[in-house]
Amino acid sequence: MSDDSMSDNELFLGVDQGSSSTKGLLIDATGNAVQEFAAAVPERIDNNPCVEQDPEGLLTSVTEVFNRAVAWSNEQGVKIKAAGLAVQRSGVLAWNSIDGRPRHPVITWADTRTAPIIQNFGRGVERISLKTGLPTIPNFAAGKIHLLQRQFLEPSIYVATLDTFLLHRMSGKKVFVTEDTMAARTMLYALTERGWSNDLCRDFEVDSHRLPRINPSLAPHTHYAGVPIVALLGDQQAALIGRSGIKRRPLLNLGTIAALTLDTGYNVVQKTGMMTSVLLSRLIPNSYAREMKFLIETTSPVTGTVLLEPLRREWCKSSKELNAMCERAEQEHLQGRATAYFVNHRHSLPKWEHGVPNVMVSKPDATTADRARAIVENVGNLVVRMLEEFSDKGLLGEVLPNEIDVAGGGSELGYLLQYISDVSGHILHRLATHEAGSRGAALCAWMSVNNEFEARQFNQQEPSRSYRCERPERRKRYLMWQRLEQDTLNGALPAHAEVEPV
Repeated sequence: MSDDSMSDNELFLGVDQGSSSTKGLLIDATGNAVQEFAAAVPERIDNNPCVEQDPEGLLTSVTEVFNRAVAWSNEQGVKIKAAGLAVQRSGVLAWNSIDGRPRHPVITWADTRTAPIIQNFGRGVERISLKTGLPTIPNFAAGKIHLLQRQFLEPSIYVATLDTFLLHRMSGKKVFVTEDTMAARTMLYALTERGWSNDLCRDFEVDSHRLPRINPSLAPHTHYAGVPIVALLGDQQAALIGRSGIKRRPLLNLGTIAALTLDTGYNVVQKTGMMTSVLLSRLIPNSYAREMKFLIETTSPVTGTVLLEPLRREWCKSSKELNAMCERAEQEHLQGRATAYFVNHRHSLPKWEHGVPNVMVSKPDATTADRARAIVENVGNLVVRMLEEFSDKGLLGEVLPNEIDVAGGGSELGYLLQYISDVSGHILHRLATHEAGSRGAALCAWMSVNNEFEARQFNQQEPSRSYRCERPERRKRYLMWQRLEQDTLNGALPAHAEVEPV
């Protein structure tokens, strides 16, 4: 990143608050990256089905990135004209509206404690999904808002999604707002109504009067450290906006979760089992009406955790080492050495007390490198399944190969991307910067200031590398993994399988 890119003397800050880290990026008025920042976040506390995170720690990570960006820009003699904030979605908490202190931790997107509420709807879930564009599952916010509103009855206690808490505190406790992309992920927002639905609030027994006001995504939300925050949106939405390429290609974002998203423009496209949501919104100039763009998405919640398994088991110390292990194991396999397969899930089935176990199946002389490769390929197989679902539902081109952009920390594993390409037949374009979320948030700040609803002229960077199908025979490993997966689900495991309770 060069100081030459600061010729206009104005910068735009994008902050991406995720479940595993908070990232910041400064761009200049032409979209060039100038400086990056990062802050640690508190670890999630996972007591299945309850998964929580400390809201004060998340807030601190966001303000730290803002403060460091402001300090750096002051040192450079440049001004941050505006900022955009992208936030992890579907997390809900309760806090005191007067002093701003949390009264309950963030119930994160991974938390499924509200499953009994969803199960009580029976066939009514189809009606809810039609109105919301979302599968009626416990990961979204509606059931969590219901629980916390029931737990905290006082009017002085706010219950809302994480973005609302962050803005409330960063504004000096002056605003209580959310925006369309976050509201649309709650299951309390009807796509046709473009706002809170009385019917959905009644379904979930949520007091709509206690919900925050819904702003457009691009709007003057508040100020922090002298910087106007003029864009607010979900983290996956920001990543889709921040990806490279002028074409509307799907984006595969390999972060804490794997998300495959497609910008559908002004069209609301709904497919069974997939998520249709708002990509971005703004007020139409000289009007009170809102202009919206939409997306369709499918996700896999376990990929980020699985990719950390070899590091957790101390088989390697970095993604670079893990990638080298996978490549070494592949060469050993080509020479006739042992192979291994790994299946990881997070589905709950009555057959297992706490869910489906992790299973490693390997020959007795399989190396540690081959076992690490099996773990990485498990993630690749889950992604291939997502791509096949997109294709089956007509969301990819009719003729192979299709082109797909890739971002997120998992995109650093070249072995993983090549495996996905070999098995799926698609062309993967790894973005020049894998932190597409913070870039997208910064671009949204630029759009808001310039009263634009498109940042495509900024998205013409060449990908850092493309992956094309080189060994289609590797699809046999995917088919073998599918058979092992079915054996795992049926409890018919081979005698030498290693089972790790979940």
